[in-house]
Amino acid sequence: MAEGTIGWRLHIGLIFPTPVPPRLVREFYEVVPDGVDLTTVSLTVRHLGDDDIGDAAAGIEQACKQLAAFDVDLIYLLGIPPIVLQGPGFHRTLDDRMAQASGLPCISDATGVLDAMRYFELKTLALATPFEPVINERIKAYLKSEGIDVIAMNGLGMRRNADIRKLPISVEYDLARKTFLESAQRPDGIYIACGSWGSIHNVALLEQELGTKVVSWMNAFIWCPMRRRGVRATIEGFGSLLRSLA
Repeated sequence: MAEGTIGWRLHIGLIFPTPVPPRLVREFYEVVPDGVDLTTVSLTVRHLGDDDIGDAAAGIEQACKQLAAFDVDLIYLLGIPPIVLQGPGFHRTLDDRMAQASGLPCISDATGVLDAMRYFELKTLALATPFEPVINERIKAYLKSEGIDVIAMNGLGMRRNADIRKLPISVEYDLARKTFLESAQRPDGIYIACGSWGSIHNVALLEQELGTKVVSWMNAFIWCPMRRRGVRATIEGFGSLLRSLA
C-alpha cells in the first residue's frame, strides 16, 4: 500500500464491546507510528451481566464481516469478560470463528494478553480490574488453565460500563500498585484488564516505580498486531512491551 494512505503499514480492525471510548482512539494515535491506523465497530454490551455479555457476543461474526469490507489487515476483539465466561481455551475457538467469518487473521483479547505474558515469561501475576468478583475469579481460572497463576487480585465491583468510564485515570494506577504491593509473594508482573478505564500512560509509571512488567488490555492490543505483522517502530514512554517493537 502506498505511503500516506490509510493503514499503509498496518490497518487494524477493532471490535469493541461498547461504543468506543474516545480515550482509546486518542491514546492509540499517541503511541503508534505513522501508517498504523484503526477502523472500529462496536457490539452492544451495556453492563457486565452474563445475559448482556452473551447477547452482545452473538454479533461478533457480523462485526468481523463488516470490518473485512473496509480492507483492514487483521481484526482484534477487545473485551475479556465474554471470553472467560465460556471457559478455558475459548479464545482459540473464537479466533478461528472470527477468521472464518472475515477471511482475515483475527486476535481476541485473551490471545493478545497471553502472547504478551508469554513474551515476558510471566508465571505469577497481580490482577487489577474494575470488575465484580465473579469476573475476576473467571479470569484467574482462565489464566490458570494457561499456566499462569494470579496470586493477588483486586476489583472495584463495578458492572455498568458507563460508570467504569467515569473513573479518574489514577484509579487504575492506584489499584494496580496496591494489588502488587500487598501480594504476599512478589508477582512476576501486573495484568490490567478492561478497556473502559485507565490510561496507557499508567503502564510505564507502574513499571518504573515497582520494577516489574505490566500487561494491559491496551499495550497488548497495540503490540500483538504490530508484532505479528512485522511492523517495527521505536516507541518510548509507554512501557517495556511496546519498547520491544524497536
